[in-house]
Amino acid sequence: MTTSLITEHGVLPIALGDNWAYALPTSDGIIMIDSGPDYDGAWEVLAGQLDAAGLDIADVKVCAITHAHIDHCGLAFRWQDEGVNVVASELETQSFLHGRNIIGYQTQYVFEHMRRVGVPEARIAGFIESREKMRQAYRSGDNTGGGVRRERWPGLIRGTPFRPDVVLSDGDEIRLGDRRVVLVSAPGHTPGNCVFHEPDSGVLFSGDQIIPGLNSNPGWHFDISVEPPERFRSLPAFADSLDRVEALDVRYLYPGHREPSAEVAEEIERVRRHHRKRQGQLREFLAQGPLTPYELLTTMFSRLPDRRLWQAMAEVTGHIDALVVRGEARERESDGLLRIELS
Repeated sequence: MTTSLITEHGVLPIALGDNWAYALPTSDGIIMIDSGPDYDGAWEVLAGQLDAAGLDIADVKVCAITHAHIDHCGLAFRWQDEGVNVVASELETQSFLHGRNIIGYQTQYVFEHMRRVGVPEARIAGFIESREKMRQAYRSGDNTGGGVRRERWPGLIRGTPFRPDVVLSDGDEIRLGDRRVVLVSAPGHTPGNCVFHEPDSGVLFSGDQIIPGLNSNPGWHFDISVEPPERFRSLPAFADSLDRVEALDVRYLYPGHREPSAEVAEEIERVRRHHRKRQGQLREFLAQGPLTPYELLTTMFSRLPDRRLWQAMAEVTGHIDALVVRGEARERESDGLLRIELS
């Protein structure tokens, strides 16, 4: 083992494009945290970084997945082909079966909700057109994507559907050799999102729950097992999960993106500060009278390009949800449009 590549916490960070996966050597093999994204050459890059640290793919016994976005679970099927047990939260199990369509299958429900909150058809069409232009540019090798940087990974990432070999509940442990990692349920970024905590070292593998310097987007999620499909209020759940993480004895953060950090409390407070600021802005806007979520969006982001519509609408909706859940605002529907007003 090349100890110079292994951190003081006994962790090998593995860089795969914009993502980090982590190898945890134990006395009886290796635990992987997240599978890594699947793009051409990703598996070879992963194997090379293990080899450089004196580790071997054949020694990996467990691969633990934080959530169902394909940049975190794209290579899960490949680990299973290698005979590795893929482990994940039971709350996320069904989502893994969507593979690359984890977001796409919800598109019709997202657009229906956009119409309900006042987004004009022309803007929805503009978003669809801009997204298709980016896809075509990226497939052709033009990473500018019409002026949009598309350099997060060396190539298009794939998502092969899979079913975890082992599903765990909140507080369940992964034990291998001399190491113990605990699954902590942290819904919000996705409905079944989780993080992995190693109590003995004080390390948290945070996936997309906490990303140093970034604010994890709450996203759109719909429960299609009920009729009509019910929208998951992502941001209130995310905030509750942040409270759960804060209650852990975490001294060091290994995130799914950006650099590891010892500033755990500072990162949590930074995210909360951002949430307070955005929700304070919404309260100021609503003090003038009821507004549709789209009107709130255009007030907050006056020069928003169509290509950012999905992400920005999800953020504004998340902050509205936070106000509603706390009883500071309420939703009223009339003439087919949803409007928000202060309580």
